[in-house]
Amino acid sequence: MDPREPRASAYRRGYTKRWDHAAKAFRRQYPLCGMRPDAQLPVMSQCYLEQRVTPATQTDHVVPHRGDMTLFWDARDNWQSLCDECHKRKTRAGL
Repeated sequence: MDPREPRASAYRRGYTKRWDHAAKAFRRQYPLCGMRPDAQLPVMSQCYLEQRVTPATQTDHVVPHRGDMTLFWDARDNWQSLCDECHKRKTRAGL
């Protein structure tokens, strides 16, 4: 993808009502920042590192999917719960 090209809409990138429903269900199961299935270590959760109990507000893709829908929907290995601040930090880092 050419970095000068405009980014596709959130909907076209997969963030549909189906995603909203799945992401909320994931956060109900993993409600704190840094939680992942099977006690996998989180990626860039400062809350987890500092042992802070912070409610998650975002369902994050551990590895950016870049349009790969298999990676996009891989809740077991590629999703984690993050708070807004940790999610912003991870996104700014390009992860």
